Amino acid sequence: MSQSNDSTNQVTPTSSPSLEEYYRGVLDRVRRELPAIAGQLKNIGVATVRVEYDGCGDSGQIEDIVCFDTEDNCVKLTGKTPVTDDQLADLFYDLIETRHPGWENNDGACGELEWILEPDTLTHTHNDRFTDYHTTEHEGL
Repeated sequence: MSQSNDSTNQVTPTSSPSLEEYYRGVLDRVRRELPAIAGQLKNIGVATVRVEYDGCGDSGQIEDIVCFDTEDNCVKLTGKTPVTDDQLADLFYDLIETRHPGWENNDGACGELEWILEPDTLTHTHNDRFTDYHTTEHEGL
């Protein structure tokens, strides 16, 4: 996977150096595994992988993983490659968590990852949800 110099490709700082070290290890593993997976997916005609996720209330899930060929036709993985949807989900869960720890908590977050195998780019769009309020205060009549 292509790596950029922007901060979204880095581990999100936390208050725990050991947790940050763990996330760096997870991110390194994801970066090591994705090239082999890309090769296997390309061999069966996959050009793009799209992943949608959603979380809130301390629960989060990957909603959908869809693979497409160069003409945007859906490519099913089952029986065509050793790569499974579960394997992709595990890697992308790890990637989301290293970039946005706790994305599933409280109001949660949602987003999409789009991995284009040629030229090997990954776009991650992440949306944090939050509750906001506007306060007015009155004294007297």
